[in-house]
Amino acid sequence: MRLAKTAHASRPWRIHALAPDFRVEDVWALPTPGGPGELPLLVDWFVEDDGPNPFSGPARVLYTIRLRLGRLLGWDRDGEGVGARVPTLRTRLPEDLRAGPRGPDLASMPFRSVFLTDTEWAAESANRTVHTVLHVGWVPDGTGGHRGEMTVLVKPNGLLGRAYMAAVAPFRYLVVYPALMRMIGRDWRRKRAGVAGAQERSVRQSTVRQETSVPAGITALAPEGSGYADVFTLTAAGASARSPEQWARALFEEVAGRQGQFIWRGLLGLRLRRGTGSAGHVAGWRIAERCDGRVRLEARSWMLTGHLVVEVDDDRVSLATVLRYRRRAAARVWPPLAAVHRRLAPGLLRDAHAVLFADGPGGGGRDA
Repeated sequence: MRLAKTAHASRPWRIHALAPDFRVEDVWALPTPGGPGELPLLVDWFVEDDGPNPFSGPARVLYTIRLRLGRLLGWDRDGEGVGARVPTLRTRLPEDLRAGPRGPDLASMPFRSVFLTDTEWAAESANRTVHTVLHVGWVPDGTGGHRGEMTVLVKPNGLLGRAYMAAVAPFRYLVVYPALMRMIGRDWRRKRAGVAGAQERSVRQSTVRQETSVPAGITALAPEGSGYADVFTLTAAGASARSPEQWARALFEEVAGRQGQFIWRGLLGLRLRRGTGSAGHVAGWRIAERCDGRVRLEARSWMLTGHLVVEVDDDRVSLATVLRYRRRAAARVWPPLAAVHRRLAPGLLRDAHAVLFADGPGGGGRDA
């Protein structure tokens, strides 16, 4: 499960710009199979008291020896750590990362979190020998799923630090890492199964209904006789813990995915932006309106203008689909597709709920 160092360097991680003076020591593919957006679950598990501890089992003896040696030689004194011998990497953060979630500190090791995004987490530790960054990313696994990827970056403190890293390397590879990977592989499935069970119960308790009347603010986008409009509402505890844009991205980028793109581009001819990750677009749809509790997406083709409106209020999230016909052909093309759309919409909302709350109802979700 050990990877080439280029596996880390080849990905567009934010940590590259923050730690250019650190060297990549190890890169590991973690045995943590999962779905998109499960990095918060992995991070939460890492920092729990019963999370993966590299210094348990056979490695505990080595760790005890290391602690005693560190006390004897003064390697781990307060004046040798982050904020003392070395400044924290948080002083290097750009404004968007500084304003975002910092992330949790580790319970089993003296690592303090630097930043957390929906795909990347970094924590740091320092002593007299080395300044270390633990970086965990959430990456596609090549089989349609995702997994964690753990990288250790180091900045040795002179000759002492280089000698220390060389001395402990055999123990890391022969004892510490093999035990850690076995522990992660065994316990991750158990942790994820427990969260999945709670998530499944939450999804089962949610309800989705098609509204019998469409609000005036929605029908105004396609006045009567000029198009189509419907609204579906999911009711679930804590729905408003995620923003309308987070709901929209889960609905159309992660759940609808290629099926949605086929309908929007192939059958309706909508002109959608290529690529992903745009702050002004969701699944290629332009964000035409963004305000508290609401986001509206817009796209056009030669025969119609489409709007997708997501609104969040307390324990409810609603999805409105509005089409304004620009050519007569639209009135012939859409009706048979509308029947399919109405059957799929409830499942779309439920699946988005499952994706967004994979880390539990109180989790941080993903960045919009």
